[in-house]
Amino acid sequence: MKPPFASSLRRSQVVLTMPRLSNEAVIEIQDFLHQALDLFEEHYGDQIENFYQSLHEQAHDPALDLGDSPF
Repeated sequence: MKPPFASSLRRSQVVLTMPRLSNEAVIEIQDFLHQALDLFEEHYGDQIENFYQSLHEQAHDPALDLGDSPF
């Protein structure tokens, strides 16, 4: 699970009216979106990982670190 964060990025709301599609069309579009996301993550994966790692490091409080203790 990705850590929650407050982004400084502006978010705009997009409203889409979804048309009726055949089952085949839905699957083709889904496959395309999965492939596009795979390519995006392959290209930008290091940057994405660095972003979340820096958020984790900023949120880490060493005073709360219990080390290897199971308690």
